[in-house]
Amino acid sequence: MDRAIVYAGSIPLDTDLLRVGKYGKAAIGHMSDMLYGRGIVAASGLACTPSSSSLAVTIGAGSITAPGVMDAAPLGGGGGGYRADPTQTTCQYSSDTAVTVTVPGTGASYTVFAICSEQDIDQTVLAFFNAANPSQTQAGLNNSGDVLPTRRWAGMSFVIATDAPAAPMGGTVVPLYTLTVPQGVTSLAGVQPQPGQAFWPTIPELATQTLLRAIAEPMQLVANDTSLSIPTWATRVELRVIGGGGGGASSSSTLLTGSFSGAGGGGGGDAWGIYGVSPTSGGALGITIGRGGASEQTGGTSLVSYNGQTLLQASGGHGGFFYDTTGSAGGDGGTASGGTIWNQTGSWGGDGQSNASTFAGYGGDGPWGGGGRCGNQVGRDGTRFGAGGGGSYSAAVEGTPTAGGSGFSGCVMYRFLP
Repeated sequence: MDRAIVYAGSIPLDTDLLRVGKYGKAAIGHMSDMLYGRGIVAASGLACTPSSSSLAVTIGAGSITAPGVMDAAPLGGGGGGYRADPTQTTCQYSSDTAVTVTVPGTGASYTVFAICSEQDIDQTVLAFFNAANPSQTQAGLNNSGDVLPTRRWAGMSFVIATDAPAAPMGGTVVPLYTLTVPQGVTSLAGVQPQPGQAFWPTIPELATQTLLRAIAEPMQLVANDTSLSIPTWATRVELRVIGGGGGGASSSSTLLTGSFSGAGGGGGGDAWGIYGVSPTSGGALGITIGRGGASEQTGGTSLVSYNGQTLLQASGGHGGFFYDTTGSAGGDGGTASGGTIWNQTGSWGGDGQSNASTFAGYGGDGPWGGGGRCGNQVGRDGTRFGAGGGGSYSAAVEGTPTAGGSGFSGCVMYRFLP
């Protein structure tokens, strides 16, 4: 980096001191370019905490580095100083205290913008010496008593809007978070801010074995209701949710003139997506696992919630059933919602009986197969996550039901990401 040179006995000029700051600003810009790449915007800190009692968020302290110019306005003055310098450089802006910002409405998607700029502040009446009589001091330039700014502050303010505001002279506007606010709410309880692209992992986070292991390992499986804490390094989580399989239909007849051959249960729905999380401003992930449906029953819904809001969910497959004495239809597959990668409906269960004809009332497969087969006097259970149970055919005693197979339970798979 550049450094100013001064000499013993020389008369210091105002520019000797001002260029120290210019060199320091340029050095920080070069260092940011080495770390993130030239022209990249990067934010650190600035945690966004929605209010549970009003339409406002609190933005914590933090900093932003972004492309800008050396000096959009002259630096110093009073017969000296530097003229405006449009040289392109990477600038650092900071916010040292928490700031509360109000959301302007509801029923829309809003963005939290940081408006980054440099301003001359800290107005003070400075002492000057009288050139005609150096032993005499004066209050302000030419003894005017006027105040002058003593600090060029590179800071930021915040606004929440649907469209980006205009950038200030020499500064920039950085989108930080997106907020989806439901229509008519009076608070932001349950609203989860989604971080923008300006947030990058820190070097210690990237260097941890935990992070490297998390990236390389496959998704983890959860088969029971639980909650998951957010690792300190994580900013996103990948989730896949499978609903429980439906149960197969029972048989209650030994003859084709009765309810002889039951249909299979449907497979559970399948939702998959990636979502923003925060170890500081968010709580744990709540996981609910949908159980497999018993004979002729619908499987349970699997879901993942975060800060009171459901991220994604997959309903269970429907049970196989007799729609009349000699007709049995396979259960519909469960539905899915909230996925950002996909939302897939589960597979149908196989039909059972249609008058004098019988079909293989197999349970619908889950994502990994496992649909239960139809069975004599008892349907077979589903064997893999989200699979439906098979239908039963041929009751042991006329009029006494023999149960269809149960659906297999759903599951949740997850992996935290930087």
